[in-house]
Amino acid sequence: MHVNGDETYHYIVVAEKPSVARSIARLLKSKGINAYVTSVRGHVLNADFPEGYEWNSIDPSKLFSVREFRSIVSDERSYKELEKAFKKDGVLVVATDNDSEGELIGYEILSIYRATKGNQASYKRMRFNSTNPGELWRAWNNLEDSLNMNWVMKAMLRQHFDLVTGAAFTRLLTKETRKRRNVRLISWGSCQSPTLGFIVKREKEIISFTPEPFWYIRIKFRTKDGKEFEAKSENMKDAERAKAVWKSVEGQKTGHVISYDEERKTIRRPLPPDTDTLLKDLTKITGVSAATLLSVAEELYAEGYCSYPRTETNRFRYDFNFKEPIEALAQSDLSELLGDLEKIRIEPLNGRKDDGAHPPIYPIKPYPKDGSLKRTVWEYIARRFAANTLFNDAELAESSAEIGVGGAVVKASGAVIRRKGFFEIFEYFMPKDAPMPRLSPGDILEVVKSELKEDKTRPPPRLTESALLELMEKNGIGTDATRAEYPKIVMERGYAVRRGRSFYPTELGMKLVEALSSVDERLVTPDTRKFVEEFMEMVNKGTKTYDECLEQALKVYEELYKVCEAKIKDISEVLAGALKPKNHNLQSNST
Repeated sequence: MHVNGDETYHYIVVAEKPSVARSIARLLKSKGINAYVTSVRGHVLNADFPEGYEWNSIDPSKLFSVREFRSIVSDERSYKELEKAFKKDGVLVVATDNDSEGELIGYEILSIYRATKGNQASYKRMRFNSTNPGELWRAWNNLEDSLNMNWVMKAMLRQHFDLVTGAAFTRLLTKETRKRRNVRLISWGSCQSPTLGFIVKREKEIISFTPEPFWYIRIKFRTKDGKEFEAKSENMKDAERAKAVWKSVEGQKTGHVISYDEERKTIRRPLPPDTDTLLKDLTKITGVSAATLLSVAEELYAEGYCSYPRTETNRFRYDFNFKEPIEALAQSDLSELLGDLEKIRIEPLNGRKDDGAHPPIYPIKPYPKDGSLKRTVWEYIARRFAANTLFNDAELAESSAEIGVGGAVVKASGAVIRRKGFFEIFEYFMPKDAPMPRLSPGDILEVVKSELKEDKTRPPPRLTESALLELMEKNGIGTDATRAEYPKIVMERGYAVRRGRSFYPTELGMKLVEALSSVDERLVTPDTRKFVEEFMEMVNKGTKTYDECLEQALKVYEELYKVCEAKIKDISEVLAGALKPKNHNLQSNST
């Protein structure tokens, strides 16, 4: 898109997305800056092996020796657009997303630029965390002279490591399984497989779970002023003991209060959201997949409704400008919940995480109340920002009592919100009031109803996407930018399905994890990939080089490959036995 009709420009600006490019173009045009603004659509180039390392042309184990990779064009349309743009006069301004993946895309753009202009051609880097005009203008006036090469090498390490390991294991598994069953692909990846491993582990816990019976006594009481509430005894696994206790309770008309306590509990305001928190909460609220939600959040960012949604930061820095998000709230339909903004103090409750690149996620401008998923995501961001910065903590009054009836002691509890605080605007996870009457030790209560109940222990629940994302975050699988993709990938591969909000492994998914675990659990558990993520962080911080980390990370997985290769006949027989016709369209490997 042109800011100026001339063919000679001072700048050639390349954004990562067309919508971001449009925002930059509007700004520069309004400021009279002579620039040609265009965009890519993510990665333009992709890493691949040198020629001679194709499928069936080499033993998969040889892939672990590759250290030189070639770049191939992955987006022909964007590549041609860049070649055309770089024939014009003007200094390149890289305006990709401000994170390691955006930095690698910027590096790809720079390599195409220098192929046209020469290796010494100068360029600029434009960094911004939202696409509103004020932020873009600030970024334009603070153009940097170079890319962050630590970020580039971190993203490149991830890309090359994933290519080698994913291709080696996938080729081995596929090649051997094809000898026994016609299958397109058996995919393995160092993030994908632990994600599936969590789902399978939970399924095995459910399958192996043996319910155990237990008994408890439940009693409904009535106070002198007519208020009713329920209490229950502890769970008793011994049937004879339960019957004996019940015998002492059955027929009793009254109970006496042994103890009664009240306690005030503060419920802290929510912290500013990072990507993981945003996705975990919104998958619970909406039931929509994390991959879809992140895509929607990125659309909101590109269209100027919220800040950049891929962030590991949950604290506002001392110099953060709160004026803009507060104005967005004031101009939205949520404004009536805020009260008099002139009198409200801005006091955010900060977390401890700061990725050094982005602020937490916050609203930029109002989004219309149109019932769309975009509105749902934006409203969560806006309400959470308000809850964090403009509202007080909530307060919960908790009460508990012990009551004696015959030879049993039963317990009752209740909770009531005494001060709504931030729940006035952020109601998503507000506790429900469960009041119980105020009692005093020695009070006599009427027994309205008593009964001996039998129940049984239950297995753990299947993993929801929110629970799965939490496990991945806790175990260092992927990053805030990539984590949402892996639940989607294991379903696309035919290894798991989603029913309602829960994940179920398929027979193939179960057998793949079982077969690999029998060889070496590290092939499906998170510890080894977590170790690789730590290498990537070392490159990010500059404490280790790309070459050192790639060498050490591949060495670990090469050892695992050799163990897998030694047992591949057994593994492939198990996988062939699990394959059904519907599994035959499994897609290509990914991490």
